[in-house]
Amino acid sequence: MLIYNFAKLPHVLMTGKVREKAGWSHSGRRMVVNLLVVFQGGSCVFAIEGKEYTFRKGDVALIPQGTLYKPHTDDFCEYTFFHFDGDLLPCDKKPEEIPPFESNTQINPSYGRITQQEEADLYFDYKIPLGGQLQNVELMVRKCVNTRLNYANKMQLLLSFQFSEIMFHISQSYCEQFRTASALPAQVSKILTYIEQNYTHGVTLDDICKNMNVSKQYCMRVFKKYMNTTINDYILGLRMRHAAYLLGSTYMNVSQTADYLGFSSTSYFSRVFKSYYGISPSDYSE
Repeated sequence: MLIYNFAKLPHVLMTGKVREKAGWSHSGRRMVVNLLVVFQGGSCVFAIEGKEYTFRKGDVALIPQGTLYKPHTDDFCEYTFFHFDGDLLPCDKKPEEIPPFESNTQINPSYGRITQQEEADLYFDYKIPLGGQLQNVELMVRKCVNTRLNYANKMQLLLSFQFSEIMFHISQSYCEQFRTASALPAQVSKILTYIEQNYTHGVTLDDICKNMNVSKQYCMRVFKKYMNTTINDYILGLRMRHAAYLLGSTYMNVSQTADYLGFSSTSYFSRVFKSYYGISPSDYSE
């Protein structure tokens, strides 16, 4: 396990997208900065400190500075890389010692302001499958490329913000494995299953409550307690991540994507997508 402290924003020294041909390899390097690699096609094997890890689309490699790594591909590999500074260090914490990723910020009841956050650490590993965070990371990678090309005067500041969000989603994906489904009450697991099976059909809270035979108040309360988010926000996240996948990885256009995900109109879908991601779906799909 690795740990990185975000009390200070990371500085991105270099980034770029690369496609390596079959047979590519090198004899091994120890970099003076940290390396993040987001794999977007093909496959590649990294030997990191003598242990081999296989990476494919949707995987991330994190190599701390000074760590020996040797890559090779028998197929091809396509990836976006980032060189960044800061202390990405080994961590000997046990999974059960990692604080819940969705922990709420503590609010001072006297003043109603967010208190000073002591927990600025995020947790990683050499290899992390992105899973449900794939679309979020792919979107931010695109934003970083756009920033590098179009915002020269403020590039470093904007890159730091965007790269920090990439790292946030990667750590979220890594830490998600430590929260097992068995830790959730059966009722919440059933709600999640129903949502997963129906969120492309415009599922509502009324639909869920009717299917589960529970009241709205109970359904909202128990979901918020164990998932640390509202049902509507959870469904929106699923639909937006699916939308980003369809627009970025398939031939579906904006209208087809809106219809597939159960939105009442393309214009409404476009407004929701831009509000969620900060970019219009038509711009994202380019």
